[in-house]
Amino acid sequence: MENRFIIVVVVALFIVALLQLMKVYDIASMFKGNKFEEKLTRRENSFNANMLIVFMIAYFGFIIWLILKFGMNGGLFDAASVHGQKIDSLLLFNWWVILPVFFLTNAILFIFSWKYSYKKERKAYYFPHDNRLELVWTIVPAIALAAIVIYGLKTWNEIMFSDNEDAKVVEVYAYQFGWWTRYSGDDNTLGKADYKLITATNPLGIITDKNIKDSYAFLDSEVDKINSILEDSKNDQGTYFIPNAQVDSLIEKMERYKRQKYRIKSGLDKGELNDSIYKSANDDVLVQELHLVKDQPYAMKFRSKDVIHCPWIPHMRMQMNAVPGMETGFNFTPTVSTLEMRAKPEVQEHYKNINKIHNERLNRLGEQEEKVEFNYILMCNKICGAAHSNMKMDVYVESPQEFNSWISEKKTIAQKASE
Repeated sequence: MENRFIIVVVVALFIVALLQLMKVYDIASMFKGNKFEEKLTRRENSFNANMLIVFMIAYFGFIIWLILKFGMNGGLFDAASVHGQKIDSLLLFNWWVILPVFFLTNAILFIFSWKYSYKKERKAYYFPHDNRLELVWTIVPAIALAAIVIYGLKTWNEIMFSDNEDAKVVEVYAYQFGWWTRYSGDDNTLGKADYKLITATNPLGIITDKNIKDSYAFLDSEVDKINSILEDSKNDQGTYFIPNAQVDSLIEKMERYKRQKYRIKSGLDKGELNDSIYKSANDDVLVQELHLVKDQPYAMKFRSKDVIHCPWIPHMRMQMNAVPGMETGFNFTPTVSTLEMRAKPEVQEHYKNINKIHNERLNRLGEQEEKVEFNYILMCNKICGAAHSNMKMDVYVESPQEFNSWISEKKTIAQKASE
């Protein structure tokens, strides 16, 4: 990494130095009375025109090398989900439409610049308008774009509006700066949640009778603390000896806690019916990692505590915004397990290079070498704050037996409440 940075800096400084030398050359030419750019000789002009062809060949060669090196999907390997394969097909269709046009139009640009480079004895033909040309470059792009849009809408509808009765419901909850995952349990129904119940011990605001009572206890204790501070801040005459702004802030905070308790009582607390109304939350499992079963359909639900986040699993082509105050969703089916992905030759080759670079750096630091393996990762694709880059969560795609063994070790919300 350090070597690459040094190379980039050196190249940038070289370009800056070259530009400065060109300015110096122009100024020197001005004082010497030499020719300027508009007085180039025929030989110099022909050289520039020929160099355009050289640049075109190098430019096209570089584009083709990038495609062969990294593929059409940006080096993300084959999609590891059912819908991801459809997205890759859509992207590939776009490439087959765009690339021929890209090579054709840029080839014309460079070749015409070469063929019609300036010659003193040649005069340009004035060609202001042609209806046939206007029709061609209006109708042909319109047809191409219509095909892309229709194919895109068809793919979108297949992905977004394909319900599956066997889909397992899983919630991913985003906050600055991390993730919570909630599994819906045997009833395949997530318990209800509300932001008014969010506390340090109930980060998702899941509604249960115990969580409601815990919220009351927390809010009452906070009100008592503020009351105590205010009483201790009075002198013998009953007036406050702390700044009025601080008094107002404490009173406003206390009133906010009281309002929150009132809203819970009036909107969420069903009294003796809490256990029956909110029972679907009892078998939910709350963890901070995501385990999925290969070939199992999932109905993912997304929520956010604070700002807009964007859960994104690039190798599965899965992405959906998590928006505060609303629930979004996305259905998908993973098709390649973590172990199967690690066994692919292209993945092994890629991580062989990663490990080589990684361990060279560890050796320079005097640390012990380690092996980095492929893992699916859920990350945030929105710049959501200062620690946005830390929002990563490992995703494991495994067999049903492996998943059942893992989930059986986790406690449900009801089990945690009974402790």
